[in-house]
Amino acid sequence: MAVLVVACSGKKEKETPEDAMTELKDSFEEEKKDLKYELEEIKLDVEKELDNLDDKIAEATDQNKTLLEKMKADLNEKADDLDRAIDKVENSTKQAWNDTREFAAETSEDVKSSLKDFGEKIKEKFSNS
Repeated sequence: MAVLVVACSGKKEKETPEDAMTELKDSFEEEKKDLKYELEEIKLDVEKELDNLDDKIAEATDQNKTLLEKMKADLNEKADDLDRAIDKVENSTKQAWNDTREFAAETSEDVKSSLKDFGEKIKEKFSNS
């Protein structure tokens, strides 16, 4: 007959409410940081497109220049929208986080869609020239 003896320290680590709150706070801060990073990456894409647009404007005919300047103004508005979303994420409280996250997601999708449309318009306009 074999006997197996298992020893326990007797200490059971209990998670305190403070531990749970700290974990939630860390999770919230991490999510905030990740969302801000994602928005900043999209902003870099917008800035890159604005730089490309400046080059095209410099080389464009008067007719195309007007169209490109309008596109640039639209893209600058999207950059402003991203700045607002980034500020909102940075300053969000846990209580307002769901609204902030929704606002940031909508802004992100809107800007991504606009960048895609922008690329298609540029390709269409300048592949025929």
